[in-house]
Formats: sequence, structure tokens, C-alpha cells
Amino acid sequence: MCGRNRLGPKRIPPMRWRSHVPLAVLITLLRLPYVFAQAESELTELSIEDLMEQKVTSVSRTEQTFSDTAAATFVITQEDLRRSGVTNIPEALRMVPGVQVARIDSNKWAITARGFNGRFANKLLVLIDGRTVYTPSFSGVYWETQDLVLEDIERIEVIRGPGASVWGANAVNGIINIITKHAEDTQGGLVSLTAGDEERVIAGVRHGGPLGEQGYYRIYGKHFERDGLVDESGRDAGDDWDLTRGGFRVDWAPSASNVIMAQGDVYDGDIDQNFTVPSILSPTGGQRVLDDGDASGGSLLARWENLQSLASRVSVQFYYERFRRDDTFQNERRDTFDFDLQHELALTKEQELVWGLGYRLSSDHITDAELVSVSPKERDLHLFSAFLQDRISLFDDHLELTLGTKLEYHTFSGWEYQPNVRTIWKPHGNHRLWASFSRATRTPSRGEIDADVRFLGNPQLQSIVVLEGNRDFEPEKVLSYELGYRTWPKKDFYLDIAAFYDDYDDLRLAVLRSITEPGTIALQLINGESAKTWGVELAADWRPLDWMRFHLAYTFLDTEFALKSGTEVPAGLLPPLGDERDPMNQVSLRSSFNLSPAVELDLWARYQDRIPDSINPAILREVGDYVAFDVRLGWRPFGHLELSLVGRNLNDSDHLEFLQEFATFPTQVERSIYGQMKWEF
Repeated sequence: MCGRNRLGPKRIPPMRWRSHVPLAVLITLLRLPYVFAQAESELTELSIEDLMEQKVTSVSRTEQTFSDTAAATFVITQEDLRRSGVTNIPEALRMVPGVQVARIDSNKWAITARGFNGRFANKLLVLIDGRTVYTPSFSGVYWETQDLVLEDIERIEVIRGPGASVWGANAVNGIINIITKHAEDTQGGLVSLTAGDEERVIAGVRHGGPLGEQGYYRIYGKHFERDGLVDESGRDAGDDWDLTRGGFRVDWAPSASNVIMAQGDVYDGDIDQNFTVPSILSPTGGQRVLDDGDASGGSLLARWENLQSLASRVSVQFYYERFRRDDTFQNERRDTFDFDLQHELALTKEQELVWGLGYRLSSDHITDAELVSVSPKERDLHLFSAFLQDRISLFDDHLELTLGTKLEYHTFSGWEYQPNVRTIWKPHGNHRLWASFSRATRTPSRGEIDADVRFLGNPQLQSIVVLEGNRDFEPEKVLSYELGYRTWPKKDFYLDIAAFYDDYDDLRLAVLRSITEPGTIALQLINGESAKTWGVELAADWRPLDWMRFHLAYTFLDTEFALKSGTEVPAGLLPPLGDERDPMNQVSLRSSFNLSPAVELDLWARYQDRIPDSINPAILREVGDYVAFDVRLGWRPFGHLELSLVGRNLNDSDHLEFLQEFATFPTQVERSIYGQMKWEF
């Protein structure tokens, strides 16, 4: 299961790495060499070799060393989060090659892996400590409510490519697994405060302590208020938002062979949003509406792990989540119950078998909103699953083969199988070559089956375009082929390259169903499109000196769409087929410098290629390419007190990053400056 393994005697230290800088020569000239002769730099606590031994759990649901994962794997460490100066998880994900992150407005992001991005992106599985956080209403994530105390995150594991053979449907293009720290690692107190022009205030407090002789706990609270962004005229967009969250975690080891973890949280927030709602009175087919949305929820999770022997481990996990959201899109109440059983069994020294069973019940009540109506108003969605995975080591551990599949039954899609084959070859101690083949599916969402969406207005025909759900909508499917190479030939250099080719079928497409009086154009979702995507992802880590490190991440992605046989799209109602929905090129350059034992400098430059056209017919325009440059200056005056000043998007006053699929209101990301204070005691 996810999280640190506390049953074994060895404790894996946190991983600290990754950066890159274009100004290294200048900083080297300005640096006084003798200052660092006796410095204890955090950048050198772990060597590249140690980092390759870091444990990850998201590829196979069992612990593997990072170097031996037969997948496109990237880990954001706690040190990466701290040195980047980011204030939320979406902004941290910009570090990862192969992941597309675009800010829609002050409180919404479009995030995906390997294409098909959007506000309602639906091919990425996101987990927090082993529980999924996607909503069945659109098979995606409300990123604005996934707000944690960043100092409590141990690492974020990001796997690009399908992981459905162990994680199930919706792990189509990738997995993001957010793993928080064991309560033992958060003893004492923490106070953090961030304040600035856009980040008005972010305040967090946490306290941890022992719980008897074998247990530990922590409790935390966090509140933030963020300013709105600006519209295309430079005026305040009015999309301010705030959110308050609190929670706890308990870790207890009643015996040498048993570990129990329990955690829970509650949150409540106000989310102001701009929408362009359909109107036949407007020449563009839509008019602006400022919406006062709000969201609240809570969750409880419990996990028991039992080490039956050195060759057998059993994990049982339960979680319950309640969610409420009210805005122009929908008024939704949802309760989710989830059960998961996993058994790891070492058959021999060379063979490990993992199997598991799962059940999820998601019960909702959705009432009509201004843009969306749903029928029936209530549904119970059931998901039954079972998976089996066999990992075999061959030729004295020079070759490893993994075979597995997951079988699922869902209320909407019936039975689906999702097999996977992975292999990794170790020709040399510091070189890895891996390949995989996978089949994955994406379960239809509640919206695709039962919802009608007021999509846009057509002033010429004096009609409103309505996008209707389809009870016969089937799962989207992909066949994925991947090849990767990973090497760390020297103690100060690491390189990871992954290439992929994905063949999608039964993708959703809106087609004309009818034109009725008075003034309604009905579109319907069908499985009418296919696509082929291919790309290359690169990550490099270089540490030429003890006090500096560079990190480069590059992504290339190309997509070709095609209509399935017999599908017709009327001209003028939808954008031309084959619109690019994602940038073709992305570059991230990060760097970290220890200017003295107490002073740190971090630079981050990002480039995103243009997105040629919006997929919203009401606003057909190009989202241009942009460059963003961030700077962080950190100072530790004494002990565990840390002060920092962060500037984001310093080279550009504002720029557009993405246009939402529908109800679009273009909003520009602004330059921002804020200060941070963190004190541990």
C-alpha cells in the first residue's frame, strides 16, 4: 500500500534532488569560495546513488527502488516543494515532464498527463495516501479543494502512462500519488505564514506528539485567502477564493507485525468564479456571470497492515468521504465508501505475487443548476474490482518481468479487463532499459450518462445549444506502448528518457441529434472519435559542485484525431476536427544554490508552447506560448526558522494559459510576489 513501510527495520531517508539554472556561471563568480568550505549543504545529504534506491509504491502497489521501476517515474520530494516556493500542489506539478499544467483562473487548473487536458480532464488518477480523490460526476479532480499542509507531504510520485492493471479505470494516462509523512516524522510544532499581493494570506499550524509507547499523532489546521486574477482587459476578474481545512493523522504499531494508520480531515471554502453562460442576445453567444460558489467536505481513512511472515504481507484499507459543491455548473452532494484488500506473497526469491480485491459505493444527489440538469437526481454507483500481478526476476536479477491484469465491474460500463506487461533490463549497475504494453479504459462519468449541459448560444439561429448525455456511452479505451532508458553514470549526473505511442478508441464526441422548436439545438455525446498520440519525455539532474544543482525537464507531445467510420460532424457547430488541446513542447529549468550556510537562491524558468485553438466553439482563438520566470531567496537566521521571498511570473505582467471547455471566461495569470515564514519548534 501507499506510504512508508514501518514494519521493516530500515528507514528510508527523504529524497532531495532535481534542479537546473541558466545563470550558474554568474553566480559562481559572485560566490566566495571560503564561505562554503565548512558549510553543511542539504543538497549533498543524499548522493545520486542513494536517490536511485529511494522507494516508490505507485507502479506496482508494492515497494520498488526508483531505479528499478519499469515505468516513466518522477518523484517530487519535500525538498523540491520547499525550494520551489510553491503554495499548492497544482503549481508543484509543473516540475514533472509529461504533465500538462495550466491555470484557468484564480481557483481552477487544467491538469493531465500525455494529453487531453481540460478543466474536466478525465484520464489521470489522483490519490492521497491511497485514497482516490476523483469525482464520478466528470471522472476528474477538483484541484482547488485538494489543499494540504505542504510541509506534511513526504513525496509526490508521478507515473506517466497507464496504471490500470493495478489501480483500475481512470488510470489511463497517469497516476499522481501524494504521500504524506508518518506522524513520527512530524513531532513538535510548526507555524507557517505566507502573505503577498495575490497570495493574500496562507496560514498553517501543526502539532505532533507521542501516543503511548508505540504510537504517534499530529493535528493541523490551514486557512488561505487568494486574490482574483485579471480578465483580458486587465480588470479584476473577481474570482477570489478562500478555504479552511483541518485534520489529524495517527500511526500506531501495537506489535512488531502490525501497523495501524488513521487519518481524517474537513474543509469548507468560498469559490468565486466567472462563467460565460449561453445567450442568444449576445453576438458571441454568451454573457458573463459572476458566480458565488462554495464547497465543503470531509474524509476518514483507516489502514491495517499485517506482516504475516517475511514472505507475506496483508493490507486492508477503508475510507469514507462526504462532498458538497454548489455553483453554476451543479449542486452536488456525494457520499463515497471504499474498501481495499491487498496481499503480497513472495513465492520464491525470484518471484513475487500481489493480488487484491476492492469495492466502492458512490451515492449522489444532484439538483439542477443554471448550466447543468441531471436525471435521475440520485444514483448509487457500484464498482467491484480484482487484480493479480506476478513479478519475476530472471538471469541473476538482470531481467525482471511483470505480468498483471485488473478486472472491474462498474454500474455504467459493466465488465472491463485491463492487462499490462512490463519488463526491465539491467545490463550494468548504473543503466536501466525498460518497456511496457498496457490496455486501459476510462469509465463513463455521471455527466456523460445523465446530464444535459447548456453549452452555448447561437444568435444566428436564435437557439441554445444543449449537450445531452447518452445512456449508451461506452468506456474510452487505449493501447499504450512505452520504452524508457535511465542512467546515472557519474555520482553527480542522472538522465531519464521515456518515449510512448498511444492508440485511443471510442473517444467522446458531440454530434448533432436534433433541431427543435423553439430554439434548441441538441447535441449528443457518442463514442465517435479515435486518436493517436506519441511523445518523448526527458528529465536530467546535474550537480557539478556541492553547493549547486541543476534540473531539466522536457516534454514533446503530438496528437492526431480521426472520426470513427460512420460519424458525421455538422459544419459550424463544433470546432474543426483535430484541434490541438495541449502544447507540443514544454521545458522546465530549475536550479538551487546555497550562497552561504544560511542563504539559499532558487531560480525556475518555464516555457510552454502555444495551444492553437480552444475546444470551445464560442471562443475560437489561440492560446499563445509563454515563458515564466520564478525566483526564491531563502534565509535561515537561526535554528528552525526559515524566511523566504518568492516572485512568480516576474518576466510577464499577465498571460493566458488555458481556455475552459465550455462556459469559458478568459482569465490571465498575473505576476505575484509573496513572503514566507516557517518555524518548527
